[in-house]
Amino acid sequence: MMNWIKKVDYYLWGGSLLFGVLLPVLGIKLPITHAMWVGVFLVIINACFSVWLGGHLYRCQARWWTLLVFPIFFLVAAYLWLPTYTYYFALAYLAITYLSCSLRKQD
Repeated sequence: MMNWIKKVDYYLWGGSLLFGVLLPVLGIKLPITHAMWVGVFLVIINACFSVWLGGHLYRCQARWWTLLVFPIFFLVAAYLWLPTYTYYFALAYLAITYLSCSLRKQD
């Protein structure tokens, strides 16, 4: 049991929960325009997190399926609380995370 707890990547799971679920859902409740919400939260903040996450997964030499954690968390949150067009952002976050991880392998 303790060995499993030591292997858990808290940056991956905690960051994915924060940026994939909590931040977009709480962002809807803020008194900002809809376009600003999409631009700031979905494009800038989550894309930057995807780039960081790809680098983090490369440094930790994580397994391939960990690339899917953040996009799946976001997709579930988008399905439950966000407008339908936000489903496509999950695919974009997967692509950004994969590119960030794979481009570091070429260096």
